[in-house]
Amino acid sequence: MEKYEKLLNMLMDFDDTIRFAAVANDAGEILWHSQRKGVKNIVTFEDTKKTLLRAINAWKENFRIQNLVGSGLYSISSYEKIKRITVPLDDGNILFLSMDNDPKVKGKTKSYGQIAEMGKILSIVDFIKSN
Repeated sequence: MEKYEKLLNMLMDFDDTIRFAAVANDAGEILWHSQRKGVKNIVTFEDTKKTLLRAINAWKENFRIQNLVGSGLYSISSYEKIKRITVPLDDGNILFLSMDNDPKVKGKTKSYGQIAEMGKILSIVDFIKSN
């Protein structure tokens, strides 16, 4: 559990757009979580747990084709208000991040296409795995 606390603290320190971070096991039980101070929930904690369970089940399905496409690295779902990112961890656990998704405004149009810094996020995950 200590490594999950360290992982979430490092991620929250790295990117101030992360609103909520959690590690859950393959049954959807949250092992550790962190929420940014001053951030109001958009989605209830109970609905977040349901989302986590759906994401875990999706990753289980993805593992079936792993021998064809390789191991899954991460998944991003982008909505107008937030991005949700899942990253498979060891032992069937999963990292879940909820991030702000404020659009970039270009003239009269909005762009929701900015990408999370997944290289840095995955580097933090790998650092924790290796220690």
